[in-house]
Amino acid sequence: MNKAILAGLAAVTLIANSAYAADLPRKALPPPPPAPVATWTGCYLGGNVGWARVETKLLFNNVDDFSRSADGIAGGGQIGCDYQFASNWVFGVQAMFDGTNIGVSRTSVRFPNQTIHADVNWFGTVTARLGYAFSPSFMLYSKFGWGTYETEVTLVNNATFAELSGGGKNRSGFDVGVGGEWMFTPNLSLFVEWDHIFVKDQDIFFSSLGVGGTPAEIRRDFDKVLVGFNWRFGGYGRAAY
Repeated sequence: MNKAILAGLAAVTLIANSAYAADLPRKALPPPPPAPVATWTGCYLGGNVGWARVETKLLFNNVDDFSRSADGIAGGGQIGCDYQFASNWVFGVQAMFDGTNIGVSRTSVRFPNQTIHADVNWFGTVTARLGYAFSPSFMLYSKFGWGTYETEVTLVNNATFAELSGGGKNRSGFDVGVGGEWMFTPNLSLFVEWDHIFVKDQDIFFSSLGVGGTPAEIRRDFDKVLVGFNWRFGGYGRAAY
């Protein structure tokens, strides 16, 4: 009988402990890890192809003698880094280099026995970019920095084919532009942009042209429209696409 009483007491104790444990508050499960944040922060490198146009004017004693524009295909690459801040703003720096083959010729008006040649072989820019991300995968941006390109203006004698070198090899000036970029996979983006390089006018002197030499002035304008892709790496999170 004593064994029956002890067994009953044990059963009652077990039931009481179970009921007490059921009344205790349950510990909350840890929250799931946050989803990756969409961002443009990171670095990139890529390639581009497009169109470039150069307008060249050559003036003798402030009289326009040569005014021609020429365009051609351009292609090259770029490298840079971006940082996204204040939710939607993106700031970055970029270096770009492209090759091209633009040339135009015309017989001089003042010196009809001379042919004027203007050529461009390559261009490059180092700029800052400021963009606004309208969505996790699309951004509009502006560019401002410095641009340079290799160019030369020469005069060739039509009879002797002797060449008189004119404008120096490299010309530089401020570069401004606008563009848009679309991140269509987590690490690949596509962009299209327009830039203009404001090249400073250049004074030159043709010592063997005319009697005692002839001064001249070169004025240039440079525009480019490029389409390209960027392979992005080193960012924090993935952009939706």
